[in-house]
Amino acid sequence: MTQAWAEQDGTEAALAVLRAMVMIADSTVERNTEQLTLTQFRALRVVVDRTPVTMGKVARELAMNPSSVTRACDRLVALNLLEKAPNPLNRRETLLAPTAPGRQLVDRVDGDRRRVLAGVLHRLDAGTRAAAIAAFERFAGAVDADESDSQSLLRGAN
Repeated sequence: MTQAWAEQDGTEAALAVLRAMVMIADSTVERNTEQLTLTQFRALRVVVDRTPVTMGKVARELAMNPSSVTRACDRLVALNLLEKAPNPLNRRETLLAPTAPGRQLVDRVDGDRRRVLAGVLHRLDAGTRAAAIAAFERFAGAVDADESDSQSLLRGAN
């Protein structure tokens, strides 16, 4: 495809926004969790959002190898950010739940992200800010519209 086509379909603008959002996401994790990797924080986020959740579900949510997720979650348990327990309905599964410090850490990162995003949005004039917020809402809705289809998109499947 030509560069003109890419500019017309909005992918270059979306890619620029994605890079900015990833920079914000990375920096807020680094500022608030000096002892965690991004993978460990992402695993903690899934557990906080989906509690109680199995290790396998976390691996699927993150599209990661289960052994990598197990190592990340074991580190989170060692740091007292997660608790593990056998699933009473299936002894082969491990259930994960956040501890109070784990929830507090996620809340702290979210608060930092809200502060940074509010600062960026505040730099825009009122009309542009309203349009950006509306576009963000529609974009997030399009990603979430069909969870199975969205998971295929996020994993790179056609």
